Amino acid sequence: MQNRERFVGSYLELFTSSMFFFIALAFLLAWLTFFSPYELFEDDERLSLMNYVLITLFALGPVMGILAGIGFDTFPLVYNIPSFEKTTMRHFLQLNGLGQVFIHIGIYSGKWSLFIELSGIGIILMSLALLTLTASAIEIVKQKNSAGEVGIFSYAPGLVLVFCALFICGAWFMREVTGMIEFGIAFIVAVFCNMMITTTLLSHFNRRLGWNATNPATLPIRFLILITLGIGYVIVSFLRVREVVSEDLIDIWFAVLLLNVFFMLNPLKILRFSTGTFAKPHSTFILIGYLLLPLLAVVSIAPIWTGHEGLANIQPTHWLLITYPCFFIISGFAIYLHEDHLHYSPSTRVTHWHLVILFLGSGALMTWTLFDGSILLEENYAPVLAWVATQSLASILLAVLFIKHTIFPVDNWHRMPMFYDRLIENND
Repeated sequence: MQNRERFVGSYLELFTSSMFFFIALAFLLAWLTFFSPYELFEDDERLSLMNYVLITLFALGPVMGILAGIGFDTFPLVYNIPSFEKTTMRHFLQLNGLGQVFIHIGIYSGKWSLFIELSGIGIILMSLALLTLTASAIEIVKQKNSAGEVGIFSYAPGLVLVFCALFICGAWFMREVTGMIEFGIAFIVAVFCNMMITTTLLSHFNRRLGWNATNPATLPIRFLILITLGIGYVIVSFLRVREVVSEDLIDIWFAVLLLNVFFMLNPLKILRFSTGTFAKPHSTFILIGYLLLPLLAVVSIAPIWTGHEGLANIQPTHWLLITYPCFFIISGFAIYLHEDHLHYSPSTRVTHWHLVILFLGSGALMTWTLFDGSILLEENYAPVLAWVATQSLASILLAVLFIKHTIFPVDNWHRMPMFYDRLIENND
């Protein structure tokens, strides 16, 4: 037990870093919208490259930082893996943070050539940060017989991280090849993000809450379906840029991908245990992120009837998935985990409805902005201003919540979080 507890708590640095970079990203997006010197809306190629860099920055920056914090905190407890140590964690944090800084400097520089050079360095550093987790990922694979309620999703995401690093770097270095940028974006969104969302959902509802929302025996085939759909979407995205397939196919495929993640768990059981007479304590953030998936699937196919009037080479649903369902689910898990460390009773935990309302309102405004081409192209900035203001306020309040709870907790922090001691006893 002492060996397992040795590295618990290292998540605090990663969570705090992620929140600072999350705020920085919100301001960066606002600056790009109103003060960008790159004329992105007049140059589709530049817009595609910037879109790739920003999605990589968000997914491998704040989102991956929180995921890494969760992993470093829980995996030593669940699997007794010594390679998840503070040295590895700090190597990851340093490389990841430095990569984000390079990209931020490159964008703020206002010079396109310098932006390309610094962004390349930043992407390489963030990919190297993922590769520092390789040894730990291999150790998790060796513990696959102890996967329990999460099944194959307990160790498969670690291998995905390695491939993700290679694909992201490869797509950037081959960006001159038509379709490679979209190939890299599709891999991040369809494979990386959906894998992490599914794993986090299973970890919360199956392992943490014990709701048995998915039968562990069915997870191998579900994993195979998820990977097949994800890789298929990557290939189709590449072909779409080359005008081999239609835009409608992209929209439908992405909707199917989202619905597959949604039905990976039993939605009726989750709704039954989270609302009404049989309601049990759970993370409202995670629940809302989960329920956003079918809504986002509808948003994905809407352009088939409304028309593709957004920005060229940008799929609005990519940003919506990362920014809202993905971030809701992962940050919700992080908050719930930290409250486990504080030993808060699950039935007395605060939902923070003001954050939920602000983020949902921001999501609606972002949807409007990205799907209505006239807003950005014709400089009708009223919806954008509302989105920037709402998103910035929500980001700052969420970051303050994280920092307040992690750096300045008013209650005693416990090295062993609630539930996990019982999980260890059961496994032993």
